[in-house]
Amino acid sequence: MIAKPWLRAVWLCCLLLLSLPAAAQIEIVDQAGRTVRLAEPARRIMFSEPGDFTVLAMLDENPASRIVAWNRWRLDQHTVNQWRSIDPEAFDRITQMSIDGPHNLNAEALIVHAPDLVVLDHFFGSAKQAVSQLEQAGIPVAILSLEANLRLRHPTEGIEKLAVLIGREERGKEVSAFIQEHLGRITQRVAQIKASGVELPTVLMEPHAGSGPCCLSMGEGRSMGDLVVLAGGQLIGSEIIEDMSGQLSAEYVIASDPAVYIGTGGQHMKARGGLLLGADVDAAASRASLKRVLQRVGLAQTRAVREGRAHGIWHSGFSIVNLELIATWLHPESFKDIDPAATLAEIDRRFMAKSLTGTFWTSLAPAEK
Repeated sequence: MIAKPWLRAVWLCCLLLLSLPAAAQIEIVDQAGRTVRLAEPARRIMFSEPGDFTVLAMLDENPASRIVAWNRWRLDQHTVNQWRSIDPEAFDRITQMSIDGPHNLNAEALIVHAPDLVVLDHFFGSAKQAVSQLEQAGIPVAILSLEANLRLRHPTEGIEKLAVLIGREERGKEVSAFIQEHLGRITQRVAQIKASGVELPTVLMEPHAGSGPCCLSMGEGRSMGDLVVLAGGQLIGSEIIEDMSGQLSAEYVIASDPAVYIGTGGQHMKARGGLLLGADVDAAASRASLKRVLQRVGLAQTRAVREGRAHGIWHSGFSIVNLELIATWLHPESFKDIDPAATLAEIDRRFMAKSLTGTFWTSLAPAEK
């Protein structure tokens, strides 16, 4: 019996469909060694870190369109408003979360938003039960630290892996190459400085500068204190501070007599009378706030202040720009050809749909004390 032509056509189509390869999966191994698979590029993402929006903005022209929930618990409203201006409608659809630690990560609250990917920093990735609940609900979880950790052998790994998960692998490689090129320029020159045998400058780096008596200090570890070491400085206090930061007495600071002072600040410091930096901050107001910070007992007596080697830096800035800034402050002659402002401008031009505007670093000359 000869099949009717239309039945034969259906049969042939079925054979053709069966012979086609299955849709290719997107697959990575995250930074916790876990395999993460997606059927297609992620378009409904939950991010656990405030700075993750900035990284996504380097990879995607409209980052808000890919985010369903975002933990921005430490981010100031001025920065949030500038990111919102890229696409207010898409931004306003994002659930703005405020989760201060892994113990408060609620899987049920995330599942409600039906994300197709949850990206957790290592800090939040320690919430094992929540991660298990999400994966049992069929929601992939990637443990990725997206901010470039410049002290690591592969500092842009998190950025590159996220780029794969959103279908922007080539863009991720471009961003990575840019960061690593600028990083290599600093580290190679610092190696030459160390090989010359010169004494490295001592540095006091104070987080949230001016929030209390002199002086908080950075420790070594996963923090901006590492940028001081990478840039060829000796971080005072790191020998006694076991955590990312700790309190030093005014007497200790005076006795250490750091050659360079670097305070970190942000908009949240305005109410505390501390170091004011960030989106929408006026340059004159930022310098005035640094001047107030430097007048505290203990800090005012250091040669860093006496000799006009005192600076402020936005703690939420691009790490590669911050590294260049610190290198130029620590070794001005060796890095006189490095222009952090030009680096920031190139990041904005090549990678960002919108650049943040404000004051992101400041310095005082001796006459301004």
